[in-house]
Amino acid sequence: MIRKDSRVSHQPASVSSAAEPTMKEAAMLNVKLGDMIVQQREGTWTAFKVLAVDNWADGTHTAHCMAYEPTVIEPTPEALKGGKVRAWHVPIDARTFRDGWQLISNELPSAHELVGFHEYLRLTDFPRYLTVTGKDVDTIIGAANEHYKRAYALGDAGKRREAIMEYDKAIDLFPLFYEAIDNRAFTYMELGDLNTALKDFEESLRINPIGVTAFFSRGECLLKLGHLERAEAVFEEGISKFPEQRDLFTRFREVVRSQRRVQPR
Repeated sequence: MIRKDSRVSHQPASVSSAAEPTMKEAAMLNVKLGDMIVQQREGTWTAFKVLAVDNWADGTHTAHCMAYEPTVIEPTPEALKGGKVRAWHVPIDARTFRDGWQLISNELPSAHELVGFHEYLRLTDFPRYLTVTGKDVDTIIGAANEHYKRAYALGDAGKRREAIMEYDKAIDLFPLFYEAIDNRAFTYMELGDLNTALKDFEESLRINPIGVTAFFSRGECLLKLGHLERAEAVFEEGISKFPEQRDLFTRFREVVRSQRRVQPR
């Protein structure tokens, strides 16, 4: 279990989304950017504002919406502007709005209204988040690296809780920072919080599937948690997935097998 003394010097894997949708209007579905749409059902009015529309190659459409609190009074554009927001971002299949919905206004979303959508992009599609918000990737990575360095130093000084807080800040700034996620996981392991460490290693592998450190450490967490069958599967896969680390994965696979042989049935 070794914390990595690496910092991000690369750009996020091509700063363009792998599945970047077009942002044109979905005219066929009558849903477009800025639409304020309402529907009455069983005496209650539901209202949404469309923050963005994604049109996908397979012909489906996603409307990213802000949801208002339901009301018994028919909403007006003026009332909605001062109305309570139930959810700042809700992705909805645009086909939902084909029937029974009324368009009452169209107004481009304000920066305040886009906060929820931007947070969604930050967590799910960071390259697109940078494009949409116009934020500078070098500035973000630079700030994240500063938190990473502070976290590493705190970890070396045995201040693990403080280190985790700094790793949190680095990851919050740059969610693709898998090196920081790995080191936060190692710190949780040092604190004995194996379940949280396991979640971090799994998140790291979601971002960087070929990360041998996270892959092996995931198996190590499972082993220490007593999930022997799952741990053995990880080490078995690691033998073929990472041939340069074959001896390491083989050795730990045999450790798991020996424990399984003596485990009560």
